[in-house]
Amino acid sequence: MPRALNEFEKRDRLVAKMQERKAAEDAPTPASNGATRKKRNVFNGTEAKISVQHQIEGYHLHVLTDTGGRIQQAMDNGYEFVTPSEVGGVSENVVSRNGDLGERIRYLVNPRAEGTEQYGYLMKIRQEWYEEDQAELQAKNNLIDAAVRKGRITGDNPSFYTPRDGIKLN
Repeated sequence: MPRALNEFEKRDRLVAKMQERKAAEDAPTPASNGATRKKRNVFNGTEAKISVQHQIEGYHLHVLTDTGGRIQQAMDNGYEFVTPSEVGGVSENVVSRNGDLGERIRYLVNPRAEGTEQYGYLMKIRQEWYEEDQAELQAKNNLIDAAVRKGRITGDNPSFYTPRDGIKLN
C-alpha cells in the first residue's frame, strides 16, 4: 500500500497542479471553427476565489477572515499583516478603499455576513513556524490514521459501530 502524503508533499502537488493549470489556460485551444481561443476557467467551485499570486521569501501567506477573534489569535501566534508594498501593490479583488486600515490588505469575503460585510486580511507567518505547525497537525492526523488502520477508531465508546472483524484497508 502506498505511503500517505505528508502536508508538504500535498502542498507541492497542489502547487504543481496549479502551475500546470495556469500553463494550460495560457495555451490557446482549437475552437470548433478551426480558430484558436484561450481555455476557459472551470466555474464549479474548485478554484480558489481569493488567491495571492505574489509570494514573500521566507513567509507563508494566508487570508484570514475577521470573525470570532481569529485575527487576534493569529497575531498572538506569530502572524503579521502583509503590506501592499510586500506583494507588489493591490489587485482588483482587494478592497481598495481601506484608508482606515493603513497598510493592511483586506478582501471582501462575505458581503452579507450577519447583516454586515465581512473581510479577510492578508497575513504572513514565518515559513519555519508554518512548517512546524503543519508538522504538529500532521502528527495528530497520523495518530488518527494509525487508529483507523488498526480498527480502533471508536476507543472505549460503545455507541460507535465497529465490525466484528475490525476495520481493514486494502
